[in-house]
Amino acid sequence: MRVIASIVCASLVAASAQAGLVNPLIPAWSGSANTQFAQWDSFTQPSGGANLPDAAGSSAFSLMNFAPGAFITGTGNIYSINSALYLMIMGGTLGNAASPTQVVMNVATVGSVMNVSGVYLSLFDNSGHSLQLTPSATELRYDAPAAPAGSTQTWAFTWNMPTAPFQASGFRVEFGASAPSMALDAVRLDMQYAPAPGAFALLAVSAFTASRRRR
Repeated sequence: MRVIASIVCASLVAASAQAGLVNPLIPAWSGSANTQFAQWDSFTQPSGGANLPDAAGSSAFSLMNFAPGAFITGTGNIYSINSALYLMIMGGTLGNAASPTQVVMNVATVGSVMNVSGVYLSLFDNSGHSLQLTPSATELRYDAPAAPAGSTQTWAFTWNMPTAPFQASGFRVEFGASAPSMALDAVRLDMQYAPAPGAFALLAVSAFTASRRRR
């Protein structure tokens, strides 16, 4: 039984070595003003510890797996043979006082597939207010067989945000596997915010000043 498990694990590691995010949904606004992003291509903490993003320019978000028995594969993936991964991304919002207008998360996995009905985004502030939302859109961006079983997949989840009744200081994204033997290969999270009210006022003043100069 241990030999079979080792063969399965080795096969998944080999398959995921060339995977990563395939055809991810990168929003046009990514990297512009009033946005945040973070990307994980390799992990170091299998269970309970915080994985910091490794892509240049990433915000200081953290990703954690809370399922027991996981380990880091030779290609830097989080993998568990006996338990379904339960994952969470946590961080502060822009300036720790803003609610996003749109959020996009891409997730690459190998082996067992994601539990796509169990993906949630929560916003909260320091006064006890909170809001939990399911994705507005879910899209399978890539799907191919993975030897010896399962699939290599990239999923995109989009939240088009309603107007929150509070200014969020932090967020949490929850997602996980539908069954044991899923390897988490890569994750990217993009968040967009509306310009602060002061920015609208500054734009209005600039436009008025330019108009007066032309006259």
